Amino acid sequence: MKYGIQLAGGAPIRTRTAAKEIAVVAEELGFDSLMIGDHIVIPKKITAPWPYDEYVGGKTPYGAYTEMEWFDPFDTMAFFAGITEKVRLGISVLIVPYRHPFDMARRVASIDVLSGGRFVLGIGVGWLADEFRLLAIPFNERAQRTREYIQVMKLLWTQAKPRFQGKFIQVSEDLNLLPYPLQKPHPPIWVGGESTPALKRVAELGDGWHIGLVLPERIPQKLQELKQWMEKAGRDFSKLELTALADPNRLKESEIHAYHTAGVHILYMLPLSSDYRAVINDMRSFAQKMKAFA
Repeated sequence: MKYGIQLAGGAPIRTRTAAKEIAVVAEELGFDSLMIGDHIVIPKKITAPWPYDEYVGGKTPYGAYTEMEWFDPFDTMAFFAGITEKVRLGISVLIVPYRHPFDMARRVASIDVLSGGRFVLGIGVGWLADEFRLLAIPFNERAQRTREYIQVMKLLWTQAKPRFQGKFIQVSEDLNLLPYPLQKPHPPIWVGGESTPALKRVAELGDGWHIGLVLPERIPQKLQELKQWMEKAGRDFSKLELTALADPNRLKESEIHAYHTAGVHILYMLPLSSDYRAVINDMRSFAQKMKAFA
């Protein structure tokens, strides 16, 4: 089982020095990937229910959303592309309905080229209804927009003369929009979410399933459901990359073993700290624990 780090909104890398040190340490310690989350504007008072309350015992870490910095995920990954050589880079997860697919497709392709083909695109429909309200995007359209936007992006990455007629996007003329990604046919798409609709999106759109903060004992049942949807879609489940997030402060050997037994290929530590030195110490401890499961 490989290991990586998801930097939440990027609070630990609030300075150039911090970002560079974390990236250097990630490569030194053999981290598979370095990822960051995505939000654009977060109200100081959140009313939407958090999806992972069971994992944290009802102690929702709203402060990570309302008090810490949230860096632009594309700009951050472009910065990391320039100072790293081996570690994969990605967004975990990009909230697809927030942005026009032309812009997302161009930025994903650009980073994939500039990183030498190391970009991973995690995608999700979003959960923070308050943010959708601030962005003037209908919350109840988020799944439909996500599906359509991903379909459009795949066409833009792979076809010289893409055509598409959807509810939100139409492509009916030739375009000169973006570089093609270095990875073929495109960077891997990891679909986030654990609900039945999310698992259907994995089967329809995903190269991987990106599991949030879910207790490891819950994963096998979800995997059985996902296998059924993959079979119905005529797709090979064994080709999916299975990844999961975890709180490094609670990870004991028994819990890591549970993720490993469940079939997770990459386990990500998710630090909720703005102290980059503390995060680096946690990275060293996490890597040491994970080496037993390599």
